[in-house]
Amino acid sequence: MTGKIPKIFINELILQTNIVDLIQSKIQLKKKGKNYQTKCPFHEEKTPSFTVSYEKQFYHCFGCHSHGNVIDFLMNYDNLTFIECIEELSILNNIPIPYKNNTIYTKNKYKKRQNLYDLMKNISQIYYKNFINKNSNKAKKYIKNRKINKKILNLFLIGYSNSIAMKKILKTQLKKFKQKDLIDAGIIKINYFGKIYNRFNERIIFPIRDKHGRITGFGGRIIEKKQPKYINSPETEIFHKKKQIYGLYEIKKKRTNLKYIIVVEGYFDVISLTQFKIKNSISILGTAYTKYHIKILFNSTNTIIFCYDGDTAGKNASWETLVKSLPYLYGKREIKFIFLPKNEDPDSIINKEGKKKFKNRIKNSMCMSKFLFKKILEKNDIKTVEGKKNFIYNSISLIKKIPSKTYQFFLYKLLGKKIGILDEYHLKKILFKKKIINYNQQKKYSLMKVLISLILQNPKLYKLTKNNIKFLNKKKIGIQIFLKIIKKCKKENNINTGLLLEQFRNKKIYNILKYLAQWNNMISKKKYKKTFLEILNYLNTKYLKNKIKKMILKENNIGLNNNEKKKLWKTNKKLINILKKK
Repeated sequence: MTGKIPKIFINELILQTNIVDLIQSKIQLKKKGKNYQTKCPFHEEKTPSFTVSYEKQFYHCFGCHSHGNVIDFLMNYDNLTFIECIEELSILNNIPIPYKNNTIYTKNKYKKRQNLYDLMKNISQIYYKNFINKNSNKAKKYIKNRKINKKILNLFLIGYSNSIAMKKILKTQLKKFKQKDLIDAGIIKINYFGKIYNRFNERIIFPIRDKHGRITGFGGRIIEKKQPKYINSPETEIFHKKKQIYGLYEIKKKRTNLKYIIVVEGYFDVISLTQFKIKNSISILGTAYTKYHIKILFNSTNTIIFCYDGDTAGKNASWETLVKSLPYLYGKREIKFIFLPKNEDPDSIINKEGKKKFKNRIKNSMCMSKFLFKKILEKNDIKTVEGKKNFIYNSISLIKKIPSKTYQFFLYKLLGKKIGILDEYHLKKILFKKKIINYNQQKKYSLMKVLISLILQNPKLYKLTKNNIKFLNKKKIGIQIFLKIIKKCKKENNINTGLLLEQFRNKKIYNILKYLAQWNNMISKKKYKKTFLEILNYLNTKYLKNKIKKMILKENNIGLNNNEKKKLWKTNKKLINILKKK
């Protein structure tokens, strides 16, 4: 994929982006010596082991071993693809991506994405303006009955799609875009006879925006009593339902530090809560809660409160959400639950009860541990031995998913209390078995490994290789990799670790190089230069000695011709010159 974007542009983006500033904009860093430190955002830890180097433009966690440059961080933290990372960095640096115009990829991917963003923006404006005009009385009446005010309509850019809007779309947008673009965007559908259908006909339109405010898709709510009640845009180049969060842009537009976020099911739930000044609410488009939603939300707050509809489906969704969230509960992160009365949803309940009572529901939301044991107890009668056994097994299997050892400890204590075992010693004997740890799994420490780690961690050492790589054994894979690295270093004046690694992305050796870029080679910084030259000299000497040895062996067995004797003499001379320099 990177081959379709000029490599020089990717290099320029990485050079323009300060990794410290990028990470600092998402998590708080503290200066420590030359580097910056914080608790790792990717795993549970008590003391900070996540280090960011300005000099190397590289991050590394000594706990979970996550590491890389600015692109790797965006991929891991924001769950972006490589192309999305490049787009993100281009937006941050205000530099357009100069895709190669002669590639198919330009037409099928990048151009299509940009067209979709432009098209969705234009169509959203048409829907929005259409709602205001005289031909949208049905929609206005419906919105009035839902008690939504003009301020909220403007905030969420709510619109209306009907035949008039469709005529406007076809008249204006087909001048710039093709009919296929409208089909790909999910705005229209074509039947077997070639007739155009309005996908969102007679529906209230909810534009769905990404974190930059760009419209990626739409949700549509039917006005009349028909099914399906709600539909969303189909999967496109810019709209992926499992990653979309409705309302998050509107929240973060005004506030960055969020005490909590309330997750609800529907668009009107978000809109009604916002109108009642409950501003921290979002929706996941009525879809299943995914790991992408979890990571995005926990990147914005430490507390997520789930408030689903008060029916059986809502209760089942709450439990599924709890189970999916467990592996992400570390540090200060927590999840809570609001359980509404039967046949109620956040929209209906706040209109009935008002802001004050809903605030009390937030205040009294059920913590994860209480809901966890309550749900398991519903399925297991702990008055019987068999029930206790199943209760313990089901509880442990879920508690183990939580990465926080502190959280686990208190949950195990609570589990013991539930089954009547208050003695910690006996509880531990029942719950835990000692694990055998194999300490003999360290990877081989070799000179080639040290050499490559030195150049990766200190790319400017390449300047020392001008006359020190002439006699390396180029048949060896390690030497081949080393020489490729040197070649890449020579092409960039301001080379650093992060930029150097980027040159090998999508290559088979990329993961090996990433590992060596943060590997502890046990060499102090003062001895980097000396050790680097010593290893090079040793490898050069070894190669020449082996060459001489083979030639002498041949001379003893069958003899050498004049040319071979001259070659032996020259090789001896080269070896002597290297040994003199030591």
